[in-house]
Amino acid sequence: MAKLKNPDRKLTDDDIKKYEPMVEKYVRDYVVKNWNEAKLGKKNGDVSLGNSGQTLNDIRQQLRCEVCIALYNYNPDFITKEGRSVKESTFVFQHLFNRVGQLMKRLTKKRYGYGVWTANIEETLWETERDN
Repeated sequence: MAKLKNPDRKLTDDDIKKYEPMVEKYVRDYVVKNWNEAKLGKKNGDVSLGNSGQTLNDIRQQLRCEVCIALYNYNPDFITKEGRSVKESTFVFQHLFNRVGQLMKRLTKKRYGYGVWTANIEETLWETERDN
């Protein structure tokens, strides 16, 4: 497990709630567009997303955890090569961008059968007959 850069930081619910609109943006822009059954309504949060084994609420919770990780890893004293500092919100935004990309890549890989209801089971399990 990765070591956190700022383990002494104490996070509160308000710290996480501050980034809730950012989490919803990533859910809307990346998750909902990949699954037809994904709807943003509160009552639709427990609908399964294809063959991924995840629900919309599961992904929201995972992104909230990533917000916590980003806040722990944020270093307010960091200076770029150009001599500029990085805002906390920019750091969290970029961290979520990277993590949601990794998550979507993993959940929508067709060769593993994730996110695809119409995949032929033999092709998914690599059990097709070889032509001789």
